[in-house]
Amino acid sequence: MYTTAPLFGKFHSALKPAVQRLRAQPLHHLESLLSCRLKAAHLQPNPTQQNSRQRLFTPKLTLLAFLDQILNPGSSCRQALRQIRAYYQQYPHPPTLDDNTSGYCQARDRWSVAELVAIRRDLAAGICLPLDQQLPTQGHQLKVVDGTCLTVQDTAANRQAYGYPARIRPLCGFPVLRAVGLFSLTTGALLELSHGAYRTSENALFKQLWPTLCPGDLILGDRNFSSWAVLASLRQRDADGLLRCHASRSADFRQGRRLGHNERLVTWTKPKARGRNFTPEQWAALPATLTVRLLRFKIATPTSRCQQVILVTTLLDRRLWPLKLLAQLYARRWKVELHLDDLKTTLGMDQLSCLSPQMVEKELQMHALAYNLIRSLMAQAASTCAVPLDRLSFKGSLDTAREYSRVIACIPPSHRHRRQRTYADMLAAIAADPVPERPNRYEPRSQKRRRKAFPNLVRPRAVLKKEFLERSRPRKTSHPLS
Repeated sequence: MYTTAPLFGKFHSALKPAVQRLRAQPLHHLESLLSCRLKAAHLQPNPTQQNSRQRLFTPKLTLLAFLDQILNPGSSCRQALRQIRAYYQQYPHPPTLDDNTSGYCQARDRWSVAELVAIRRDLAAGICLPLDQQLPTQGHQLKVVDGTCLTVQDTAANRQAYGYPARIRPLCGFPVLRAVGLFSLTTGALLELSHGAYRTSENALFKQLWPTLCPGDLILGDRNFSSWAVLASLRQRDADGLLRCHASRSADFRQGRRLGHNERLVTWTKPKARGRNFTPEQWAALPATLTVRLLRFKIATPTSRCQQVILVTTLLDRRLWPLKLLAQLYARRWKVELHLDDLKTTLGMDQLSCLSPQMVEKELQMHALAYNLIRSLMAQAASTCAVPLDRLSFKGSLDTAREYSRVIACIPPSHRHRRQRTYADMLAAIAADPVPERPNRYEPRSQKRRRKAFPNLVRPRAVLKKEFLERSRPRKTSHPLS
């Protein structure tokens, strides 16, 4: 890596004026999208951290190049490095950068997870919608939780940190990590993210997010999170839950106190067996009983996977929270599946490319940062053009932002009105391409494109290559006359 430390003698004195000129110029086309959404301090060198020295791979340039990799799935570090080299060519005396990507990778590694989390949280906090597009929250913050699995590169460090699924033999597949995200139900922003080894349960990862919850939060989730311990822990933090009742729990509507048609107020007792995700002290601090409200409603669409849904919630006031409103809010829980699909399919988070657990965590945070950036653009387009946020396409917004940002970066900063006009046209282009409204849409989980007829890898590749070379080697035969 090239640096301007005094250790390099004359090289330091020749490069320092060039670096100062570069710092005064816009560094990247993506800066036009981040300039009004981030505090300037986030991208400045921190005198107390690793990014304190003057370098060619400045913190801002490194972050924007890393962000461009995330927004363009499949981009390599070599491509990001050449993008930085191309950027420096606009100056009369560009510095010399070789083709070794080590310097750029070290610059990415200097960004700490805490710094990336702070940027991601700032982007999420800046997303807002007009009052006419907000959900009836009754003063609560609506959040939805869900989990997913991601594959990482098959390296020794990743294997030790995350592990293989049960049916994958060593060196014949890819390690898998499990992640749990907490999204805003109103804006779709990714608020918090936790991850761990494949054998870590989603409830254990969700428990790691509990310190980030605020009093008055309303958590929506599927039946995997609807245990007594989760609901009691939420109430302990002055938060509430609206969850699908677990299939193993008997929801008898003949018991408890009747509140109305298909509504019951029941009391759940504390299980005798301690939850595996709780310490004895944490389990003893939970109450002995918990009063919850059971709700039941039917789905009229014939294509639905189930006709009857039973919900459990700690919202006991049926006048403030009627059954119809809670059913409508839980129906929107499905949006989290689309948010995860945007992350995994559109942004390519399904297959992470970093080789160490430390960089895997930073790559996860960069995906969350990029996702919140696009959601912020979508929310601004929805507010400016008065269109529903749910109808905007994440992929269409990503493509539009990617093309318009390059055009905005080419406009001189002195042409302020032209830049504003181009930015407004970008928002209009995002809002003008809504997703078709397809109520009760049903798509079977089947693949039309056939996979190629190659067998699965059941033994390490090195063993198969060795066997192939041995079979291909000509055998020694004795002479017939000997």
